[in-house]
Amino acid sequence: MPELDVQVSAGHEEAVAKPRRKAAAPAPAARSERRREQRHKGPRQVWIQGADIHGTAIEEVQIMQNYSRGGFYFVTSMHCYFVGMRLHVIPSFGSLNLEFVAEVVRVEPKPKMAYGVGVKLLHARDLITPGNAER
Repeated sequence: MPELDVQVSAGHEEAVAKPRRKAAAPAPAARSERRREQRHKGPRQVWIQGADIHGTAIEEVQIMQNYSRGGFYFVTSMHCYFVGMRLHVIPSFGSLNLEFVAEVVRVEPKPKMAYGVGVKLLHARDLITPGNAER
């Protein structure tokens, strides 16, 4: 077999003989929090009412996994929730339990046929007070 006559510079031989260590890449910055309100953890009940895509009424009481003034997250075994779905909810935020119109903003599959559902509170529903009921 014929030999190839290749000329290599002295600098190249050193570079091949001693591999250079790459500078450690800086760690990516932690993703900043996008939520406006502080998220609280802890079990609190929420009453949920709505209609699935076929118009069938659904109603359940679940435990919120976490919550804030603007929304909450819960896990359910019902597979009827979809992004954009409107709900009527009464979250247990303490002594003042108002009914809210809410919207499903996230549905994610969980193990064992469960679904995590993120809900955004849109506004408090009009309340009927004793003074306004007779007018």
